[in-house]
Amino acid sequence: MNLLNSLRRFNAVTGRLAPGVSARVSRRVLMRPRAHAPKAWEADALARAERVGFRFGLSALRWGERDAPVVLMLHGWEGRPTQFAHFIDPLLQAGRQVVALDAPGHGESPGNESNAILFTHALLEAAVEIPNLEAVVGHSMGAGAIGYALSLGLSPQRAVLLGGPSSLRSVLEQYADGVNLQPRARTRFFDVIARHTGVHPDEVDIRRLARDYQVPALIVHDRNDVLVPFEHGERMAAAWPGAEFLATEGLGHWRILTDPRVVGRASDFLVNAEPLRRVA
Repeated sequence: MNLLNSLRRFNAVTGRLAPGVSARVSRRVLMRPRAHAPKAWEADALARAERVGFRFGLSALRWGERDAPVVLMLHGWEGRPTQFAHFIDPLLQAGRQVVALDAPGHGESPGNESNAILFTHALLEAAVEIPNLEAVVGHSMGAGAIGYALSLGLSPQRAVLLGGPSSLRSVLEQYADGVNLQPRARTRFFDVIARHTGVHPDEVDIRRLARDYQVPALIVHDRNDVLVPFEHGERMAAAWPGAEFLATEGLGHWRILTDPRVVGRASDFLVNAEPLRRVA
């Protein structure tokens, strides 16, 4: 919080005098994730996990039999694989294997920086090495990455998105407001993001991309989510053909990962949801 307060004061002055500097500093702060220690309720899942690696250096935790169909999971910004701890046993009991990635710049995966595009690439890179990939689950930025990766060739049979953003621009606008980016610096900021990631933020708009998706999806969002407002889930579900939308209340952004109703509904969907009928 002290860092953000300092950045707000810095941007108030520098954003007017040197908007390019303000934009570049704000980009660096945004893309440097902090590490957070696992909570006590994650300890058992961590103890039971096997650490696995992928050819480009990505690291992951794995549970279950190696020849079972895989549910691939991706946490959110500054998150951890073990935040999916409550999903593991229901999926193992249903005969699935769970592989949960450390996103780039997180955990034991390489890098000091990360962003939504790198999250997306992580999914695509891991999927290439998982021949029996059946379903994907994402929380927050991990959910947004799934939404974008589907437009780039990710092809699971089912997807569950928990508390995910519907567009990258809206996330960056929210951050720009939070760090007090001035108008000229804000314009430069979006240009800096596009150059750094190789993708303009406006391209990552699931509300537009999802219209062509044929992957059954369960989209879960809480009405009291203050990090990714509820409207994101509504808009994503409205655009996604055949998507199921589960609205929760009182869970916020994080308890959506531990709520028994959400875990039960998502686990059932990952195993039993019928594929959408493909229309020529």
